Amino acid sequence: MRRQLRFLAIAIAIASVMLLVLLPRGAFVTSAPPANVVRGAFHIHTTRSDGSGTPDEVAAAAARAGLQFIILTDHGDGTRLPDPPMYRSGVLAIDGVELNTVNGHYAAIGLPQAPYPLAGTADAVIEDVRRLGGFGIATHPGSPRPSLRWTAWDAAFDGLEWINGDSEWRDEPRLAITRALFSYLFRAPESMARLLDRPSQVIEQWDELSATRRVLAIAGTDAHAWVGPDQRTDPDGGGVNLQLPDYEATFRTLTNHVVLEAPLSRDASADFAAVVAALRRGHLYSVVDGLATPGALSFGASSGTRQATLGDDLPIEGDVIVRASVTAPPGTTIVLFKNGERAHAVADAALEWNGGRDAAVYRVEAYVRRSPGGPPVPWMVSNPIYVGSERSDPATPAEQVPAARIPARAGEASVESGRGDTSRLDAPAGDPLARRLAGEVPLSWTFALAPGVPTGQFAAVQIPVSGGLASFDRVRFKVRSPRPVRAWVQLRAPVGHTERWGSTFFGDDQERIIDLPLRAFAPIGVTSTAEPPLDRVESLLFVVDTLNFLPGASGSLMLSEIAFVR
Repeated sequence: MRRQLRFLAIAIAIASVMLLVLLPRGAFVTSAPPANVVRGAFHIHTTRSDGSGTPDEVAAAAARAGLQFIILTDHGDGTRLPDPPMYRSGVLAIDGVELNTVNGHYAAIGLPQAPYPLAGTADAVIEDVRRLGGFGIATHPGSPRPSLRWTAWDAAFDGLEWINGDSEWRDEPRLAITRALFSYLFRAPESMARLLDRPSQVIEQWDELSATRRVLAIAGTDAHAWVGPDQRTDPDGGGVNLQLPDYEATFRTLTNHVVLEAPLSRDASADFAAVVAALRRGHLYSVVDGLATPGALSFGASSGTRQATLGDDLPIEGDVIVRASVTAPPGTTIVLFKNGERAHAVADAALEWNGGRDAAVYRVEAYVRRSPGGPPVPWMVSNPIYVGSERSDPATPAEQVPAARIPARAGEASVESGRGDTSRLDAPAGDPLARRLAGEVPLSWTFALAPGVPTGQFAAVQIPVSGGLASFDRVRFKVRSPRPVRAWVQLRAPVGHTERWGSTFFGDDQERIIDLPLRAFAPIGVTSTAEPPLDRVESLLFVVDTLNFLPGASGSLMLSEIAFVR
């Protein structure tokens, strides 16, 4: 037995040496980026969710890796008061949150404490994040796990992760992972970089979106320093784990370089505002430091007297000249992409290209010699320059005027609730006579959910529907609430057993018109059809539950002019 163990130890030692010989050490580029370009990591989990380190321990690891900022994104619903921006171990720590949606995870940055849990469809969560003053990133869109993969590509998200460090190793064969584990103890960043591939499908989606609107791209570490034997959920609730890959190694593998107007001032609030503003504008590029570090990219374009850099719009006043240069190891190739297609490439030289006077979207990727992966992972990825037409965040669709409008049977409304929950309809203030004569009964609805852990608490108002809704396109109503609230409007149909489809809406102290397409209502739980069978709908429901409402909380809604339109 001892002889066998000795033989195994020798074999492992020989294999490790061979791997180190075959695995080149990452090149170090001696020229540091300019002082206004700050290096940091995005998408980091701590002990507040499913990470193994405290915020202070994470910041200390980032400092050892030479970073200047970190963006923490622990799992949550937005109701936790975020930490104010602060310097920890000399590193600017920004406290964000990774929100769950039914279409994937959404990391919000610059979000204050939310007045209610942020959850539900991607559209609803994105709308709430934006209303509260934050912006967000669709995380791990290329995850091999269907439960984590982003699916709402038509939603108005602000940005996406073009690469996610945690996702990248999960689709690798066991031999590659075993080989990386052998060399990790000696060359951790290089070993992790070796597991990266170019996520071509995600990048193609990004290019397609960038043709019509601004979408920033960022590299996500998805750092947990926590790996369990059977991770099937995220966050993982397993008690047995290894702190691999550790935070410092992760931060030495993949970073983002944010281009500021001026160097950091060491005032945490001011520096937070500067970094977040630059991120919003897409003034950043990503670097796989496990291949070469720190590196620097200069990327810009000009047309006539106009100048632009990555993330900017450039009006056309003449031929568009695109320029890019990198501080890089020998053998580095810069590739220029125009509208998602490879347009030009140079090796060991600065890039300059005349794009004529075409409206286009330009970005660059840089590749070092012997880039790993299949297809090879880029060493650097820039954000785009948008030439020829200004792009902005997606506008709210114009309100549609219905061709025909039939009031719902609000006068026959009744209430429903769970055990211990409260749902009550009160007589609305003022004289509703005119509305009653028009067949439009305003509903003053008061509700409260039972305290304790979420166990299916709910309160609802039910309005009967006769003959189905097959001839209608939308439901339309007005809503007002004393405080911000997100609630459901649902359709219920007796299909086999009772099934429901729904959409959420926002209400506050300003009267709002809500206009929702019926066929866009999504299944709630298991349903026999993806779209509601409008010809069989028997009830319209207004519902509050633990999706966007906390147990023990109470509130009220004034609902009026409830109608179906076509």
